[in-house]
Amino acid sequence: MLVRYRKDYQKIAMGLLSLLPDLRQGNRFMSEINWALDNEWPIYLWKDMDDSHFIGIVILEIGDYYVLVRQLSFTPSERSGHNIFSLLNAVNDQYSEKRLLGTLETQPIISMWERNNE
Repeated sequence: MLVRYRKDYQKIAMGLLSLLPDLRQGNRFMSEINWALDNEWPIYLWKDMDDSHFIGIVILEIGDYYVLVRQLSFTPSERSGHNIFSLLNAVNDQYSEKRLLGTLETQPIISMWERNNE
């Protein structure tokens, strides 16, 4: 289930972003959150429906005709295709009038999701 980021989720969001190798170097995860908030890009946490724990995070950039997945991270034990595809399905449902795109890092995941939905 997608849950919109709030300030009281900051530590959870930082923990999930710290799992990304590029952000781990130099503890850039907090600056990534601030950058997204400064640009008014939505940040969503992904909540496991079975045990109500946050297991993932996605940072989006919303354009006129697209939704760009800028960052996507899951806990190591929850990095299954099912969880990732469920999150992307929820994002796609939320922004159904826009095309889902990825960055150089996230595009392979988006491509797999698109092939899965064909």
